[in-house]
Amino acid sequence: MRVPPAIASLAHVRATLGTLARLRRQQDGATAITFGVMATVLVGFTGLAVEGGSWYATKRAAQTAADTAAQAGAAALAFDRPAAAAALETSARNGFTHGSEATTVTVNVPPLAGPNAGDAGAVEVVVQRRSPLRIAALFLAGDATIAARAVARLVSIGGGSACILALGRQGGALVQEVDLSVGGNASIAAPTCSLASNTSIRQFGSAEIDAFTLVAVGTVEIGSPQNVTLERPAASYQPPIRDPFAPDVPGTGVPLPAQSGPCDRSNYSLGPSRTEALSPGRYCGGMNLKGTAILSPGVYVIQNGDMTVNAQAHISCPTCTPGNGVTFVFTGEANQIGAPDINGGASIDLIGGTPQYRGMLMYQDPRAPAGNDVRLNGGAGITTSGLFYFPSADLIVNGNFGGTNSTCKAFIGESITLTGTTQQTVRVEGCAALGLDPDTMLPQVRVVRLVE
Repeated sequence: MRVPPAIASLAHVRATLGTLARLRRQQDGATAITFGVMATVLVGFTGLAVEGGSWYATKRAAQTAADTAAQAGAAALAFDRPAAAAALETSARNGFTHGSEATTVTVNVPPLAGPNAGDAGAVEVVVQRRSPLRIAALFLAGDATIAARAVARLVSIGGGSACILALGRQGGALVQEVDLSVGGNASIAAPTCSLASNTSIRQFGSAEIDAFTLVAVGTVEIGSPQNVTLERPAASYQPPIRDPFAPDVPGTGVPLPAQSGPCDRSNYSLGPSRTEALSPGRYCGGMNLKGTAILSPGVYVIQNGDMTVNAQAHISCPTCTPGNGVTFVFTGEANQIGAPDINGGASIDLIGGTPQYRGMLMYQDPRAPAGNDVRLNGGAGITTSGLFYFPSADLIVNGNFGGTNSTCKAFIGESITLTGTTQQTVRVEGCAALGLDPDTMLPQVRVVRLVE
């Protein structure tokens, strides 16, 4: 008997549905299929995890190499040495040698990118290393490039204005030479500024120092630690401190004075019983002051001679004000450039600084012979404000020269010795009023720091 078509179709549908139901319930081999699909993914993640950990470690090491290399380059720059050579050597010491192991170390002075781009005082180091892919090569093409970058430069520290600076003609090359000595019964109060030397510093005897810090290119020797009070620990082997007043320094350098010119007075002498008003000008052959000199504000050029101030002398400038004071400039033929010779019993009340010689009370031409002696002897009657600048001289300060209550008092010399019973208060407060911004125009103690 023939089955009607409708019934046959229904039976076929039921059979098909039954087959599909059995297949749905059948799970043999499903795990294998799933594992086969996921294995590749798992292997990939494992490869990325293992190699990623290696990349991270290399990245950390590369950053350390870049940081230390940039710092080494900045320090070399401060010593006027090749920054690139120092940076490359330091990077190699940290395991990243330029040109080996697919490593590239690039040193840029000035930096080519970032906020310090174009800054000639900054050093940029970029460390790169190519790392071949292994397991991760199943999913990624090429090599992994690991890179690190750092920028370092010298930065001024707070309280780092050097109110006593020994320049040292060797620029720190003879670092064991002592060009700043504080000894005897000297007492130096410089709580907001620093004492610095481009060679070495020595404190000895009963000398007392109260300062922000002591910094030297060579060594700092403290013979009596109980007599030294510092806000920041003393530091040896530091970068040299630049003389901001040298004539070749842009911005703050002081142009060299004319070594000769028409004389307003020659071999000027003021007797002990005389009182005279003095005007700015060129005093040829020096000055010998024994009486009372009343000065007007301005520049007093001492050509080819000394300025001798005897014990009974009285020198003042009643009309001087901060920014409109007096400056004594010692110049002349190189072997005849003089200096002040001040006796302890003199009475002096002066404010230093003129538009050309901002903040300076006494300025000696840098062309003076190296090692010429300058002695500043003082007593209770001497009160000064301003900078004493003798870049070629061996400066010796005795007694209470300049007074303990002075504002803005600083000394710069080839070498400086503070000895005897000298009591000095040196400070940068008040220097801005004289035309010297302590943070930009006075010598600055600087340290190497990472800035990027």
